[in-house]
Formats: sequence, structure tokens, C-alpha cells
Amino acid sequence: MPKKTLLVGFDAACWEYINPLLEQGQLPAVKQLVDSGASGVLLSTMPALTPVAWSSIITGKNPGKHGIFDMTWLKPNTYNFIPANRQLRRGKPFWQYLNQYGVRVGLVNIPFTYPPQPMDGFWVAGFGTPNTVSNAASPPDVLTWLKTTFPNFEPVVEPDILKYAPPADIFQAERTHQATFTDVVSQLVARQPVDVLVINLMLLDHANHKMPDMSMVEQAIRDTDADIGQLMAAFQPDNVMLISDHGSRRVKGDFLLHVWLRDHGYTTQFTRSAEDRRAVLNWIIRQWLHHKGLDGLPEKVIRGVLRRIVPYLPIAPSKKFWQAVEQAIPFAREQLALSSNLDFSRSKAYLGGAYSAVIYLNVAGRQPTGVIPPEDKTAVINNLVAHLKTIQDPDTGQPLFNHVYPASKVFAGGATANAPDIVIDAYNADWNTLGVYRRDIVAERVRNRYFAENYKDFGHHRRDGLFVFSGDDFDHSAETVAGHVMDVPATLLHLYGVPIPEDFDGRVLAEAITPDYMRRHPVQFQPGDEAEPESLGADLYSDDETENLMAHLRALGYVD
Repeated sequence: MPKKTLLVGFDAACWEYINPLLEQGQLPAVKQLVDSGASGVLLSTMPALTPVAWSSIITGKNPGKHGIFDMTWLKPNTYNFIPANRQLRRGKPFWQYLNQYGVRVGLVNIPFTYPPQPMDGFWVAGFGTPNTVSNAASPPDVLTWLKTTFPNFEPVVEPDILKYAPPADIFQAERTHQATFTDVVSQLVARQPVDVLVINLMLLDHANHKMPDMSMVEQAIRDTDADIGQLMAAFQPDNVMLISDHGSRRVKGDFLLHVWLRDHGYTTQFTRSAEDRRAVLNWIIRQWLHHKGLDGLPEKVIRGVLRRIVPYLPIAPSKKFWQAVEQAIPFAREQLALSSNLDFSRSKAYLGGAYSAVIYLNVAGRQPTGVIPPEDKTAVINNLVAHLKTIQDPDTGQPLFNHVYPASKVFAGGATANAPDIVIDAYNADWNTLGVYRRDIVAERVRNRYFAENYKDFGHHRRDGLFVFSGDDFDHSAETVAGHVMDVPATLLHLYGVPIPEDFDGRVLAEAITPDYMRRHPVQFQPGDEAEPESLGADLYSDDETENLMAHLRALGYVD
């Protein structure tokens, strides 16, 4: 009878968060795994974002080979970003290699794996899938069962809950959502036997982003531990591979990278039309009055008066008014004057996402209105990298970023032509790096123009995640092991005697496996796949599906 392996993504887990609860005896499932297995730090990709890291887990390759660099993907020869998706990812997924050796696989909530591919096993949609799609599971009998047994199933939590609900309601929605996935799997494995079950549990990640109180983050960890225990009881695995795609940290607020780039001449925004300014002024005044506690008819009357007189105020009263407004709405005057759209004919650089750790240069010949001559690209990169390294934390005076890399130092492979040009390692900073050009945030305090104390997102990622490998084939006497997310598929393939593709950038974590197993099963290799993406640059989703997915990513703060 084939052995069974449970691969669980404990999204955003890190030892800094886990160890105190382990020591207090609050995580029985994780403790069981730690006590009977090998564990250590699992380093994430650069950038340390879910679609990037999971694409490396899926393919065993660095982003320069699999081609996913952010939450969104830049269409070649355009300035248009579309949601990252499975069809844009290069490289054969690890489950296809397992299938070729007769190993059945179940996939549940694995990020950005929609639409489903034919496979020996089953697939249930999750993060990175619009709620509006009709094929949220495969094969067809699993989809029929899912719709019948869980008629309210949705791949992701509704965006309006994440964006507008209070933290307690967001937590409950995310908790219920993860519990549903756990229940789906617990029932499905009895109907659809598989040898390898892969599921990603994201409650901790979303709690770390959205919960103001660390106690709620700790509750997310305890709840996830209970779900892991339920999965182990239902599946009865011989081996368990517990991994995180990245770690977590709490942040004070945001470093406003888009403002910094604009102030230092790297980007230029269009000025608003008169009609647009009237609409934005109306919005600003409404938000300001709401912040002051006014609502209903009084707010409408006062807003109606102010929006008519503010454009005509003399200099001194106008300055006093805007200073008052910007106590609640930072950069209100700039929002009024400047469009959220960049003037690419006058911009040297631009950002890909809201939590933007990557910068693209506007190079002539590569982009429609590129302003940087190709021969000057390297010099501009070097100058901008050096400039970014001078930015300091306003509290400590230390460099804000752990490092700033030219992309050539981070990515290697056939997909680098579509890669960003600069990658920022901000994952140890006390401030999240934010790249939005549209600021709809009220009631945040901005320090020295570039640092905003946040009221909305209270945590972000760090590169140091974790792994715990436990079971018959893993060495519980092993010393602490250090690995990379790219090592996960190679290690899993080796457990099933599958040769490792030669183009994998990851390796088998042999030090976590029993010496006896390694002695009896030396690592073997096979040719790589050199796969092109299935549909490079194509529009995978309808307009409604794209908006649904982008709304979810926007509500989480990942895109503008």
C-alpha cells in the first residue's frame, strides 16, 4: 500500500510566533510534529509574496524561471497588470511528476492554481480564484459533490467583508472559511483516496495583516493547529510536511514608496481635469466631515457649501482649511491635484502592486513610451538602488531596507525578460513598503511625509518561514535544518522515488530525512521540463471575474 504524505501550508507561520505558544502547550498538533520530526527555518523567495513563493514551491524554481514576480503580472510591451494565475506560470508542477510515477494527489486552496489542470487526483479552488467561477473543483464528480455538500462554498472570503467589516467580523469570516476547507478535505479524502494531500491554511496570514491585537493573531495560530489536527486524523498520513510560504512580522505602518519616488523625480502623475477635481473635492470633504462625526443631512448641507467655496478661498484661509483636512486625510491637496495615473512619458520608474517590493524601469523599446535609453538602464538601476539604500527608519535612524537588489542579482532564467528591475528586501523593517498611488485612507498619521501610522494593516511578511517534517521517513534526531521553499518539491518527490528535475533550483533536504532512507534511496535526476507558460499574457478571466479577484486582492492590500 503506498505511503501517504500530508503537505500542509501553514501560511505566514514563523518560529517567533509559534515558539511561545508551543512552550505554553497551546499547539498540541504542531508539538506532536516537532517532537517526532525535523524542523527549521524555511527561507522564502524575493519578494516574499504568496504567488511568488507558492510558484517556487509548485515548480522547484526561482522566479526567474517560473515567471511570477508579484501578485500581478505585467503584460509585455504594456503598462497593464493582470492578476497572477496558473496559466502564466512556467514549469511543470510537482504533482504532474508524482502522477507520472503513479502517485495520486489532492490539492486544496493552493494559491493561484486556477483553472484546474487534468490530474490523477482532485483539486479544490482557493486563494487567487474569483468567487464567480463555476468550476471551483475537479474532476466533475468532485465539483458536483462540493456544490451539493457545501452549497455556500466560495474560494475566497468576500472582499467587502475584508475591506469594510470590523476586525472581529473579518476574523470570524476567515475562521469559518478555513474551517470549511478543513471540513471539505476531511470528507473528501474518504471519497477520493490520494497518496499526497496538499492544503494551504491562510487564517494566520490574513489575521496578521488585519488584526490590531496580537492576541487575535495567536488565536488564529491555535485555530490552525486544531485544523491541522483534524486533517491528520482524517487522512492518517505516514509523513507530514508542515511548511510556510513566508513568515510574519508586525509593523508600525507604511513607508510610502510611491510618494518618495514622485518627490525624487522618478515618477510623474497626470494632473486632474477640472471635472475630476470637483468629484475628488466632494469625496475629500465628505471623508473629512465623517471623520469629525458629521453624518446625514447636516453633513450633506455643510459639504454642499464647502465644495462651492473652497476653490475660491483666499490663500490664508485656504491654507488653514487644507491643514485641518490633512490631519485626517494625508496628502489631500495632492490627491485633489494629481491623478492616480502615471504620465509614463515623464516617468522613469513605476510600481507593480500596493505592497510593492519591486520596481520596473520605463525603458525605451521595452515599454510603449519608455524614457530611459537602453544603454542607460544599468546606470539608472545602480543610481536608484543606491538612493533607496539611503532611506532611514524615522525612529532608529538605521537603513529602512535590509537590502536593495538589481533584479539580475535575484532572478535567473528564461522568464527574466518580464521581471521587474529592482527588488527591495523590506522584510525585516518595522514599516511595510506601500506602493499605491491612490490613497483612500482616512485617520492615519503621517510622519516626515513618507511614513504613515496605519489603522488598517497591522502586519506583513518576513522571509523567514518554518518547516516541520515528521513521520516514518524523517529524522527526528536531526539538528535544526535550514531550507528554502524551493527545496519542498524536491524533498517530496524524493520520498516517492521520483528523480529530481535537473532544472530545479531547490534540493532534497537530505539532512531532514533518515540516514537509512537516504542510504537506500540515493538522489536521482531527470531532465527538466523547460516549459513555456500555457497562455502568456492572455486574459484568463472575464471582466467580472477579474474585478472580483482584484477586489479581493485590493481588500487585502496587495494591489491598488
